[in-house]
Amino acid sequence: MTAERAIVLNESPHSVLDVIARAASDPTVNVEKLERLLAIQERLLADQRKTAYFAALARLQASLPQIAKAGSILDRDGKTRNRYAKIEDIDVAIRPLCAEEGFSFSFDSTPAGVYSCAMQHRDGHVETKTVTLPVDSGAGRNAVQSAGSTISYAKRYLLGMHLHLVTRDEDDDGNGRAPITAEQATELRATLAEVGGNEEKFLRYVGVDSFEAIPADKLARSRALIAEKKRQAR
Repeated sequence: MTAERAIVLNESPHSVLDVIARAASDPTVNVEKLERLLAIQERLLADQRKTAYFAALARLQASLPQIAKAGSILDRDGKTRNRYAKIEDIDVAIRPLCAEEGFSFSFDSTPAGVYSCAMQHRDGHVETKTVTLPVDSGAGRNAVQSAGSTISYAKRYLLGMHLHLVTRDEDDDGNGRAPITAEQATELRATLAEVGGNEEKFLRYVGVDSFEAIPADKLARSRALIAEKKRQAR
C-alpha cells in the first residue's frame, strides 16, 4: 500500500481535501504523489455521490404509486387496441416525489432514433438510460405528429426504466372508485396538517367532502399534492 493511500484510506472526502491542501502548500511534496491524492479524493467523492443517489432512489421507489393507463390506442374501427399511461399522468404522480428526493431528468435524442434520459441527483451522481425506437408513423399522423408520438413514448419508457414504474388498468379489480381505507384517510389528514395545508381547499381540489370519501384511484394524486405542498414550503 502506498503512503498516500494509507493516509486517506479511512478518511472522508473533506478530510482528504485538507490533506491535499496542506500538501499543495509544501514545496517539497512530489507532484505525482499530489496527483494521486487528488485521484483518490475524486474516487471517494464519486462513491459518496453514488451511495446518496441509490439511497434516495430506494426511498423514492418505495413511495411511487402505480400509474393508471388512461391513454388509449385505437384500431381502424375506432376500438381500443391498447391502453397506456399518459406522460402527463406520470409527471403528476412522480414530479413532487422526485423533487423531494432531489432527482431531476434531462432528455436527448439523435437523428438515428436513439433516445436517452439522464437522471441526476442533487448530490451530483447521474445515471443514463437509452433506447432505440423507430418513428411512430401511425395512421392519420403527419410527420410532426409521428415525431411527437415517438418522443412521448420514449419519455414514458425511459422514466419507467429509471424508476421501475408500474402501470395498471383504470378499472383493475373493480376498485377504482372505491374509497380509500380509514388508515389511508388518517395518513392523508396527518401529512396535510404537517405541511400546513388547508383541509377545505384540499378536499375541494380533490373533489370530495371528506378524506374518507377520496376514491382509491385518487390516493396517489392526493399524496403527490401533499408532497408538492411540502416541497414548496421549504
